[in-house]
Amino acid sequence: MTSDPFFLQPGLDRASRPGTDGSEGSFTCSCCGLSSPGAGVPWTGPSRAGLRVCRVCNLLQDTTRAAIDSEAVLIWWPEITQARILYLARTAHQAIRILANPRQGEPDEKLWTTALSSLEEPILGTQLPATFTAPLNLLRLLAVRRQEAAYRLQSSSIRQVTTALRLCRASDPNVARNLATLRKGLRVLPTGHLLDSGRDVYPVYLDRILSLSHS
Repeated sequence: MTSDPFFLQPGLDRASRPGTDGSEGSFTCSCCGLSSPGAGVPWTGPSRAGLRVCRVCNLLQDTTRAAIDSEAVLIWWPEITQARILYLARTAHQAIRILANPRQGEPDEKLWTTALSSLEEPILGTQLPATFTAPLNLLRLLAVRRQEAAYRLQSSSIRQVTTALRLCRASDPNVARNLATLRKGLRVLPTGHLLDSGRDVYPVYLDRILSLSHS
């Protein structure tokens, strides 16, 4: 495996924009293509130099980090690019976050956590307004391919799979061929969590993203 195991497909590569009223500014992520706060994280893979990615797309750069199995899952979907998966997931998460803040005040954290929990426990979805159905169905559709990835790799742990792939003897033509097949089909799907020192900072990060449209 290279340091670019999930094939970042760059193309936007837009510069950071200065913030207003003392804010930290924003940029367009070179991976998912969505506007994000700050100046982004440098992409260190073998793709074109100078790319910057948002904090969620940055998960692709370190799939052995301690929290990765809480932050993302592997799915098998060769027909969709990794960038498109990340775009769809983040737009769905943003929609859910907006719905959890119907009065544009303090977000209802219970609505947010219930919505995410309902992806694993569908019965919880009965507690949510019908407006949550569309973004949650999109996330469920993406997650359906998780079982196929686990079946092919005999593991659902991104850390384990990444470590195993990197230990493979890629000099063997048969192994190299199998690795190429896996690289073409494996995708990383964010779960709606982003951990920093054990604390989930993704909700706050989404709020900062959503504030860009009002600045």
